[in-house]
Amino acid sequence: MEARDGTAPRVERPPRGEFFGLTLMISATAYLGFSLTYFGPVLTGAYPDVSPAVHVHGWSFFLWYALLPAQAGLVRARKLAAHRVLGYASVLLATLMVFTGVLVLGTQMDRALGPGGNGFWLFLGPAVFASLLLFAGFYGAAIWARNRPAEHKRHIVLASAGGLGAATFRILGSAFGFATWAQVAGVLAPNLFLIAAILIDRRRGRTLHPVLRMGLPVSVLATVVALLIVPTAAGRWVSEFLALFGRVLAPLY
Repeated sequence: MEARDGTAPRVERPPRGEFFGLTLMISATAYLGFSLTYFGPVLTGAYPDVSPAVHVHGWSFFLWYALLPAQAGLVRARKLAAHRVLGYASVLLATLMVFTGVLVLGTQMDRALGPGGNGFWLFLGPAVFASLLLFAGFYGAAIWARNRPAEHKRHIVLASAGGLGAATFRILGSAFGFATWAQVAGVLAPNLFLIAAILIDRRRGRTLHPVLRMGLPVSVLATVVALLIVPTAAGRWVSEFLALFGRVLAPLY
């Protein structure tokens, strides 16, 4: 059947599955990393007694990364109404993830700055904070671009990779020991997923999308700066700032 202008009608093709596959790999990485130090011990009863805030953070994290491929799958199946409904749940989970993440991180930084503080948090605390900022910033941009699918899905990929550093450094740490190089490589490793997203676009014959062109260097730079400032006065200020969050929000911990 021809269109009114005499041309053949445009056939709608289902979206390809590369981005859906990418979200599956991101979520699998998140679950692998946290199964080693959180989900596994919790499910076997071996996790120590901690604040409920830690568990709210862990399980909101779990559910958000469960929704990630589910949402991508709904878009691929063109079930956009269900995608929008689950989007509200995603916003709630993301809010819980960031708030409890800041609460837990602030508490750990406050303890680390005290006598006999944990050097692990003093070194990686700013980078963990950077990952929370990347997740929140890119996720907020994804919500703002929700009516522009090409931008929206790439911002979601940026956000999901931004929040993944805590999982990837656990994977490398468990495999090779928590040496400095493994911690640094671990918090930088999520950027490989952004490179994968760029390669997906290139494979389809597309030019580099502006969202990824901006997002990859921002993600790398934020993490590198967070690591480099640790021994400086700026790093000390960031640590004190995070510790202040812990002290102010202590009643909620």
